[in-house]
Amino acid sequence: MQPFNYETIQTGEIAGSLSVRQLPDIPCSMVKIKAKGANTGRVYIGGASVTVPNGNTNVTTGFELAAGADTDWMGLENLNKLYSICNTGGDGLIYIALM
Repeated sequence: MQPFNYETIQTGEIAGSLSVRQLPDIPCSMVKIKAKGANTGRVYIGGASVTVPNGNTNVTTGFELAAGADTDWMGLENLNKLYSICNTGGDGLIYIALM
């Protein structure tokens, strides 16, 4: 397997919200998202209608990230394709985006 060559690496923090929030407009090829280690609740990422779990079967519940948990590397053209919602105010995410 050949190594990938990325021109730019960008990292940052995304403030959490109790309502759905679109992630920032950051072009990328690959991204990894991590819930901040200091979070006291969970953060959920998904599409524009992402929700926190409510015990019902649905198609909107987000991908859950507990404090310190992260996603695998995801191929994504822009970070703004994702949305987040938290179940605790003040929680947030950090990311690393490769371009």
